[in-house]
Amino acid sequence: MWTYSTPLNCARQAPVGPGDTVVVTGASGGMAIACAQLAKASGATVIGTTTKPDRDEALRKLGYDHILHSEDPQLPQRVRELSHGLGADAVWDCVGGNDFFQFSLSCARLGGTVIVLGTPTSQGSRLDLDAFALIGGQVRIAAVRGATRRDQQLCLELVAAGKITPVIDRSYPLASAAGAHAYLESQRQIGKVLLLP
Repeated sequence: MWTYSTPLNCARQAPVGPGDTVVVTGASGGMAIACAQLAKASGATVIGTTTKPDRDEALRKLGYDHILHSEDPQLPQRVRELSHGLGADAVWDCVGGNDFFQFSLSCARLGGTVIVLGTPTSQGSRLDLDAFALIGGQVRIAAVRGATRRDQQLCLELVAAGKITPVIDRSYPLASAAGAHAYLESQRQIGKVLLLP
């Protein structure tokens, strides 16, 4: 449930709709896919970023309108090209860390919103803020975490209505938890990996 209820809070913090553009970082992850589905259900154009170019077609089939590659030094410019020169109305950062935070700021339009969902432990939790970029761009920054029981109920209603579809990459029996973790660490999954009791 957290996979969808957390992005549901993104939609509250940075409401998007038809004509808006949302950038979702870490496009292959389960939470990123949930973000893409919820933004798409709101009518927004969704741009996903990935470090894995071999996944472009699979990710487009999951609801992304455009897939861009995180290593591309022209990435912020490409986001602007895809958003009629404006930049993204919202950037939902599912990767976290300072590099992706800086990227998110550079992709947001004037008055846009950057939402931080993830923080990789390898990079720590410190984010560098450029006050002039924030003030000049009037960028709002928000962070989201889990959700309430009502949010979980809303997510179940969206599933029942066919507006969101959880993506399960693989399932492992609980006895194979080590194998499941090894698979996650290989970063080959698209969607969630489940442990079954």
